[in-house]
Amino acid sequence: MDLHALLKRQLKRLDIDPSAPPSAAGWSALLQRISRAYDEHDQESYLLERSQDLASQEMAALYATVRADRDQLDSRVRERTEALRLSEGRLSSLLSLSADWIWEQDAQLRFTYISEGMEAATGIAPSRLLGRHRMADGTLDASPESLAAYEACIEGRKAFRDFTYGITRVDGVRCYVRISGEPVFDEGGNFRGYRGVGRDVTATALAELKVHELACYDSLTGLPNRNMFLGELDRTIARARRQGREFAVCFIDLDRFKTVNDMLGHDAGDELLKMMAGRLRGVLRESDLVARLGGDEFVVLLEGGGSAADLSAVAQKMLAAIGQPLTLHGCVFDITCSIGVGVFPTDGEDAATLLKHADAAMYLAKERGKNTLQFYTAELADMAERQFAIESELRLALVRDELLLHFQPKIDIATGRMCSAEALVRWAHPQRGLVPPGDFIALAEERGLIVPIGRWVIQAACRQMRDWRRAGLAAPMVAVNLSARQFASDTLIDDLVGALSSHGIAPSQFEVELTESVLMADPERANQVLQQLHAMGIRISIDDFGTGYSSLSYLKRFPAQTVKIDRSFIRGLPEDKNDAAITQAVIAMAHSLGLAVVAEGVETHAQLQMLRLLGCDEAQGYLLGRPMPAADLALRLDPDTPVLPELVQTPQISVPAAHPRLQVHRGVVQRAEEVHGTTRGMRAID
Repeated sequence: MDLHALLKRQLKRLDIDPSAPPSAAGWSALLQRISRAYDEHDQESYLLERSQDLASQEMAALYATVRADRDQLDSRVRERTEALRLSEGRLSSLLSLSADWIWEQDAQLRFTYISEGMEAATGIAPSRLLGRHRMADGTLDASPESLAAYEACIEGRKAFRDFTYGITRVDGVRCYVRISGEPVFDEGGNFRGYRGVGRDVTATALAELKVHELACYDSLTGLPNRNMFLGELDRTIARARRQGREFAVCFIDLDRFKTVNDMLGHDAGDELLKMMAGRLRGVLRESDLVARLGGDEFVVLLEGGGSAADLSAVAQKMLAAIGQPLTLHGCVFDITCSIGVGVFPTDGEDAATLLKHADAAMYLAKERGKNTLQFYTAELADMAERQFAIESELRLALVRDELLLHFQPKIDIATGRMCSAEALVRWAHPQRGLVPPGDFIALAEERGLIVPIGRWVIQAACRQMRDWRRAGLAAPMVAVNLSARQFASDTLIDDLVGALSSHGIAPSQFEVELTESVLMADPERANQVLQQLHAMGIRISIDDFGTGYSSLSYLKRFPAQTVKIDRSFIRGLPEDKNDAAITQAVIAMAHSLGLAVVAEGVETHAQLQMLRLLGCDEAQGYLLGRPMPAADLALRLDPDTPVLPELVQTPQISVPAAHPRLQVHRGVVQRAEEVHGTTRGMRAID
C-alpha cells in the first residue's frame, strides 16, 4: 500500500502495521493524532489568515500614508518648482534691467557661464568668453596696487571684492567693469572654480577719474598740481634714501607774467601759462616730472642726480625754451624765467626744506637780474632764514601794532610854505629799533603782506590828520603810496571810503601816489579805478615819473592832478644839461595838461632854485625836511611860517646857457629822448 510519508511516520510511532488490521487502541490513537493535526492545521490557518489580515491592514495604512506623503511632496515640489521658476524669472528680469551680470569659472579659471547682462554693458557677447580665462583681451587696465591685490586673491583661492579695471568695447568706446567673486569647493575641500558678479561702473569710474584729475592735476595746463607733486616728491625722497641716490628740484618763476596778465587780461595770461607748460614738457625727459604749483610758478623734479654742470645744462635748456619770443593777441613778448635749484639730500632731507631752499635760490636768481639759474648755497640759507624771520615778525607787527608813520613835507616852491606831507611807514621793532621801509617793503610785496600793511597806512594817516585837527592844528593834505598789489586789490575803494568816513576826513585832503609801472600794467583797469577815486574827490599823483614805460599821452586819459619827477633827474641839477632838459620838458608838458609838478629828492639850494626857475610847483627832499614823526611835523604846521624863508626872495642863480627858460619845443623833447631813450623811462614824451 502506497501511503504518505507523514502517515507512515505516525503509524510507525503507534506500532501499527499498515498491512494488518489495527487494534482498537491503536486506531483510536491514530484518529486522535489525525484530529489533533487537523486542529493544529486549522489553528495555523486561522493565525495565518489573521496575520495576513493584519498585514493587509498595515500595508493599506502604510500605502495610504505613503501616498499622502507622496501627494504632499509632489505638491511641494510643484510649489518649489514654480517658486524657483518665478525667482529665476525675476532674477533674469532684474539682471536684464541692471548693469549687473553673473559669471562662473571652472577649476582652470575658464568661464563656464556668463549671463546676458554683460553684453548689454560691455558689448562683449558671453559666447566669446566661454572657455577663456579673462573678461577682456590683453592685460587688465587697472592700477598696479589693485591688480596686485586681485592676482594675490586668485593665487590664494580667496574671495575678492570690487576689483575695477578698464576695457575697450568692440565699438572702441572705453568702459569700466567692477567684479566680485568667491571660490567654490566640493565636499572634499577641492577647489572647483569661482563664481561671482560683474557690473558696469563706467559712469562712476569716469567721475572718480575726474575727481582724481581735479585733485592731482592743474585744470589749466594739465600738469600735475601741488598735491600730486608733493606726493611724488615724498616717494622720490623715500626711494633716493633707500638707494643712496641724489636728485634735484628746480623752482621756476616766470619773470614778466604779471605784465602780460595785467596788460592783455587773464585769458592771455592763461594762454601764456599753457604755452610755458608745453615748452617745459618738451625739453624734459619722460622720467622727469614738471608740475604747476600755482600762479606763474612751476617746479621740476629731476631724478638721477648728476653734477652741477649736468643740472646747469638742463636748466639752460629750460631757460632757452621759456625765453623764445611768443605772440599773444597780436603782441610779441619776450618772457623769461628765474630758476632755483635744490639738491637732495645736500640742500634738504625732506620735501618742505628742499622746496623752501629751491624757492630761496629762485628769488636770488631774480635779484641777480632774472633769466638766470641759481643753486642753493649756505649764503642763501642765511638769507632765507633772515627773510623767514622778518616775514614772521612782520606778520606779528601788524597784530602788535608795531608799525608807525613818519611824514615828509612837500613845499610850495613859490611861497616856501608846506602844502602837504607824504606818509611813510616805519617799523618799530622791539629788538632792532626803527626798521626803514627798504628792509621790509619788498619782502612784504613778495609775501602778500603789502595789502594789509597798506590798509593800515591809510587808516593811520587819516587818524593822524584827525588828531592834528583835534589839537587845533592846520592839518596838511596827506599822500600815501599805493603798491601794485594794493592798487589791484578789490577792497581798495572800500578801504579808502571806510578810513576817510570813520575819521571825518574830506577826500580832497587825501592824495594817493602811484608809479607809472603800476598804472601801465593794466591801463584800462587803472583808468576805471582812478575815475572812481577822482569821483570821490581823492587827489591822484603819478609817482617816479620818467622811470617807467608810459607816455605823457596816457596822462590825458588818467584823471591825475600831479606828477612827481623822479629824483634821478633832480640829482644832476643844475649842472647836468640832460637832466635839466628832461625836467624842463616834463614841467612844461605837465602844465599844458593842467597838472601840478612835484620834484623829489631835492637836497641842495641850487637844485631848489633851478626848479623854481623852471616853473616847478612843489618840492620834496632832505633839504626841506627828512621823514619825521607826527609830533615833529606838528611843529611845522603854522600856516604863516615858511619852511625856507629865502624861497620867497627872487633867486640868484646862473642857468646854463644851453637851457634858457624858454617855451618847450620839439627840440627839447628830441634831446631828452636822444640822451635817455628807454633806459631812463622817457620812451615817448609826446
